[in-house]
Amino acid sequence: MIDEKYYLYAVEQMDRAKREKKKYNGWKDKADRVCFYTGRPYAERHEVFPGRPNRQISIAHGFQVDLCPEKHRELQENITPWAKAENQKWRETYEQLYIDEQIDECVSANDALESWMQLIGRNYIEELTPK
Repeated sequence: MIDEKYYLYAVEQMDRAKREKKKYNGWKDKADRVCFYTGRPYAERHEVFPGRPNRQISIAHGFQVDLCPEKHRELQENITPWAKAENQKWRETYEQLYIDEQIDECVSANDALESWMQLIGRNYIEELTPK
């Protein structure tokens, strides 16, 4: 089950990405961002889905989390049990939100999952089975 706090944050990030004209990783507004975990200012923007082209897809769709440098480094390295668990939570959350938005636009659940698979190429929610 996806934590509501993560889901609501993901909604805000995806809405922000839709409003922005030029897509970028957020260095321009760094002073205005706060870390999701610590509340510290000057947070760095972390793209939830790594690698090419998923990093650019994360930026374009707002699949991002604002993090203090220490948390950002830990999530990027993905070595600690905490980082692995958190990365999985964020990936599941953004996948679920993407699918929910597709369904809200009258796309079937199967087609929404297929759209996700075409976008990211991997399913992160165990309960969902792509065809």
